[in-house]
Amino acid sequence: MNREELQKLCSDEGLLLLGLVDLGPEPRFQLFEQWLSEGQHAGMQFLENNRHLREDPRGLLPDSVQALIFALPYYQGDKLNAALRGEYRVAQYARLRDYHKSMKQKAARILDQLQEKIPGLEGRVTIDSAPLLERALAARTMRGFIGKNTCFIHPDHGSLMLIGEILLSHHITLSDPASTVDPTQRTEDGGCGSCRRCQVHCPTGALDTAYKLDARKCLAYWTIEHRGTIPFEFWPHLPTYVFGCDLCQLACPYNRKALPTKEPTRPDLTNPDLFDLATMTQQRYESWMGGTPLTRAKREGLRRNALIAMAVMKDERLNEACAMVKAEDAEVLHQTLEQIAIWINNGGQ
Repeated sequence: MNREELQKLCSDEGLLLLGLVDLGPEPRFQLFEQWLSEGQHAGMQFLENNRHLREDPRGLLPDSVQALIFALPYYQGDKLNAALRGEYRVAQYARLRDYHKSMKQKAARILDQLQEKIPGLEGRVTIDSAPLLERALAARTMRGFIGKNTCFIHPDHGSLMLIGEILLSHHITLSDPASTVDPTQRTEDGGCGSCRRCQVHCPTGALDTAYKLDARKCLAYWTIEHRGTIPFEFWPHLPTYVFGCDLCQLACPYNRKALPTKEPTRPDLTNPDLFDLATMTQQRYESWMGGTPLTRAKREGLRRNALIAMAVMKDERLNEACAMVKAEDAEVLHQTLEQIAIWINNGGQ
């Protein structure tokens, strides 16, 4: 099987073939360990689990020797200036239907075809949830690098893509030569060079150190992963994004060539009404958010975020929303109401 055949298998599923890499000890693992030791993963304790698999992914599939790395583009036309004006409130990837499910189905069909052609081939599809250093694997394909915003960037297609892998027990074709891009230099093959647009446009300073994300300052962490109250210092930024954040990617010059997604999207999630979000019932939450990545924040997290955005924007419906929330028994919402009272008493600071 040659690369052209693999590319067709992927493109038929709406996926971009990034390449094939040999499996073994991951060269970037020590950087990951250092990042953890510095506490820059914030409250995401799950990242500390299964370190041996992150160091060497061969443990995820016995006798695995190679991984096919692919990506699903999710760009939906967002622009930086429009984001800064508050025209988007949900990060683009979250406006897809559950990508874990769709990407697994696509990759499973590719694996089935590979197994038809190669007797005895064993494989495992991994999408996001497996303990892999996915961007590190992608950066070992022949095209691409990890940029100052810590995203994997393909020089021809940008970074607005979700990465997946198929671990394989046989070499189905020769692995790609590893990318030789030096991220600190800007060349035709990639690299950031002196560009700092992602750092300049990160609203919270999470990218102050190039090539390293401090999740303790990241708006995406606070609006998605964090389960408690949100510190006041991040409140001014929630009217821009109440779920995730795309600013560092929208600022990146490489995303001027981003591939538009072919996946079904949810335009109704682009800029949801804050009052509707803050006051949604469990039934409304399930019917509106079900099957999308927004469920990662859970109903309480999404309502918390919307209430904060309403407070910052001085939305005239805030008091009505707060009154409805008071009847709830969710501790984080009651604590957020207390924060809102402090915020208002301090003149919105």
